[in-house]
Amino acid sequence: MKKIFESYDFVILFSVLFLISVSLIGIYSATINESSSYIKKQVIFAILSLIIIFSLPFLDYRKIVNNSIWLYILGILSLIYVKFFGITVLGAKRWIKLGFFSLQPSEFMKYIVVIFVAYILAVAKIPISYKDVAKILIVVSIPFYLTLKQPDLGTAITILIPILFIIFLAGLDKKFIIGSFLIIIFSSPFIWMHLKDYQKNRIIAFIKPEADPYGTAYHIIQSKIAVGSGKLVGKGFLQGTQSKLLFLPEKHTDFIFATLSEEFGFVLSAIIVLVFLLLALRILYWGSKVKDKAGKFICYGFGGLIATQAFINIAMTIGFAPVVGITLPFISYGGSSLITFSLMVGTVLSVIRINKMQKLQFTGD
Repeated sequence: MKKIFESYDFVILFSVLFLISVSLIGIYSATINESSSYIKKQVIFAILSLIIIFSLPFLDYRKIVNNSIWLYILGILSLIYVKFFGITVLGAKRWIKLGFFSLQPSEFMKYIVVIFVAYILAVAKIPISYKDVAKILIVVSIPFYLTLKQPDLGTAITILIPILFIIFLAGLDKKFIIGSFLIIIFSSPFIWMHLKDYQKNRIIAFIKPEADPYGTAYHIIQSKIAVGSGKLVGKGFLQGTQSKLLFLPEKHTDFIFATLSEEFGFVLSAIIVLVFLLLALRILYWGSKVKDKAGKFICYGFGGLIATQAFINIAMTIGFAPVVGITLPFISYGGSSLITFSLMVGTVLSVIRINKMQKLQFTGD
């Protein structure tokens, strides 16, 4: 029994349990006047996620890494399947219908791409070479493009983010990093020309929300009202007016942080931010401690993604970033997102367990 408890990192474990608990409270409150199927489905996915988080640490993560090429191929095939046979919701074709729920393959690509890149870098020299970077960019570009065409800019960005963390922490030449930023800056007019109209409108709404308060800027304005009206301790559980009176769109998905802020105020909002920070830093800490390169880059990729995606979602909610349509990890409604992040945490816990075992064996010798 003692060995079982030693297999977990309780800072990571309790952080995730807290976030999932907050999720169920927020989703129940946000959808109480609508269909009860939302909370029922999320409870089921929460149970499945907990099973993953508690059981995956006892699977050697190196087996997953060594089979990552097959996971990657399966992921790409699923994205291609979505393009031709996926279901369309609000103009976007992102889901595969599976009985009573829908699967979003692009969410799982966040996990798969990091694992596959860790596999590539496991045999690479550190600092990595330009050749290694080229391989990685090819691997990432395919799911990035297929996701972007759904269209789903938010998820496409979050597929790319953890790989940028890995490349940076793998000791890439600073000249390459600076050059990449300069290329992005100078190519921004070209990027702008190829954005879809709704994407351009979201950026304009972020810069100047008062220009179209009842159109493109409506989400941001209503979200900021909800967050601000919560004040210090909130209006109380089930007492939020922005969400209950349907002023706040996507109140259980992309804007669930606004729902929670309105009902529980700055206190809970600050705790959520601190828990995300603690969770990400703890995972990155283990990345710095683990000797195995694949395990190290898994921690760097997943820790970086959790931190960045949480930051973007919260910044979007309070008007500090454009609306890009990404979930708040572990909290937003959605089975694909919750299971994906649970797979990440379970794999990180596997990395930690194997690392602890190797240290004990070394000490014993």
